Amino acid sequence: MDKIFKLLLFSFLLVSLSSCIELIEDTTLNSDGSGSYKLTLNFSSSTTRINSIMAMDTLAGKKVPTQNELQLKMQEYLTQLDSKKGISDVKGTLNTESWIIKIELNFESLSDFKKGITALVQDISKDKPSENVNNIQLSYENHTYLREFGSFIPKAWQEKVQSDKDFGRLNEGKCVFIQRFDQEVAKVSSKEARISKNKKAVMLQLTPIEIVNNPKKLDYTIEIAP
Repeated sequence: MDKIFKLLLFSFLLVSLSSCIELIEDTTLNSDGSGSYKLTLNFSSSTTRINSIMAMDTLAGKKVPTQNELQLKMQEYLTQLDSKKGISDVKGTLNTESWIIKIELNFESLSDFKKGITALVQDISKDKPSENVNNIQLSYENHTYLREFGSFIPKAWQEKVQSDKDFGRLNEGKCVFIQRFDQEVAKVSSKEARISKNKKAVMLQLTPIEIVNNPKKLDYTIEIAP
């Protein structure tokens, strides 16, 4: 079931090439390093195509689960994540009518958050975390927020998406990354990121095609005023 769940998510991403995928990641970081995280994946514009996948008996030789089975599997993952050290109040929903996934949680530190996600991947894969997951950098030290997610995107997946006939349609989607702080932001390394008027938030908005073509756009640092 774990493998088919990941295969379905990958398939949903691919069918979304012909419409508008929306990803919103919202992180709130307190001065002591604790915070909260919210993630929304919206595939609603691909509902018809996703439903056609769900109507299949098998996918890549594996039985396609029912919507109820998907709900149960997602709740299992959320429960596993909630059990990780430094992570709490994990909540999530999988709307199988409009195909919107929402996840939110609290963390004691970004280090705990990263370790929790890596451990969950290990639980799911029943093996060592992939090198891509281990390459993720996420920290907040000495008034500096660091995130490096570019290397998380597998080269094989990048090439597969780029070869899709509807690849150009990824320009119609959007991916928004927001970081909120309780102190003012001094500067951000990404030229495409924007600091809010109150100087306590940073937002980076990219199209999916920008991320696929240049994953390094997901890597940047934010310096907080001392």
